[in-house]
Amino acid sequence: MTITQTPARTRGGAFTDAVRAESSKVWSLPATWLTLAGTFALNIVLSIAFTVNADLTASGVNVLDYGVVALGWTQVGFFLLGVIAATSEYIGGQIRTTLTAVPDRVGQRLAASVALAPIVFIAGTITVVAGIATVLITSRTPFSALDIALAVRLTLSAAGYLTLMAILSAAIGFLVRKAIPAASILLIYFLILSPLLQGQRWYFLPDTAAYTLWYATVPAGAPPAIVGWAVVAAWTIALLIPSLIAAKRRDT
Repeated sequence: MTITQTPARTRGGAFTDAVRAESSKVWSLPATWLTLAGTFALNIVLSIAFTVNADLTASGVNVLDYGVVALGWTQVGFFLLGVIAATSEYIGGQIRTTLTAVPDRVGQRLAASVALAPIVFIAGTITVVAGIATVLITSRTPFSALDIALAVRLTLSAAGYLTLMAILSAAIGFLVRKAIPAASILLIYFLILSPLLQGQRWYFLPDTAAYTLWYATVPAGAPPAIVGWAVVAAWTIALLIPSLIAAKRRDT
């Protein structure tokens, strides 16, 4: 009798499988689609509202600034997506099934973050492009008036920022483990505290630093983009690491 042995998976293969599983879970959540659709629609509405009474022909006005200005509010949708992706594990005890399939707790947490990244990046890119297109159509600005290279850079920068913030939000969601408290923390900061602090030009805060990344007209005194990226990345890592430590130490 011949016995066929199935080769053991390598750590890399196991991690890849975990990323695929986490990606499938995020896509299968109805809340994912509802959040992305609502964010996209709100971004269009706000882009129209900000453009209707604007004079885009005025000196010093860049149409791209109006194309991304709605993100100052609609970015919240991507933060909520991160919270939903993390806290959905704790609905109905799904986290136990997940940890049974992926015993490496730190690996599972990293896989969840990696799986979330392309989803948010793609959705963020589509949302930004739609916002810019909406402003062009609403203001009747010809496409030829755009600086294409600048538009591409700002779009990718905005999508990259949203991706890092979604991972940060997922880390908060994982630490708190409940969607409403985690979402409340983020909403209080981004809708109340952040607007109050922006007047101080505190560029060590992630959303304030992001203004140097996805606005064509950078505020006077703002640091270079590389500093903005460093701030956003530092905040993401500062919250991701505690979530990895918590994943390793928790029973579930």
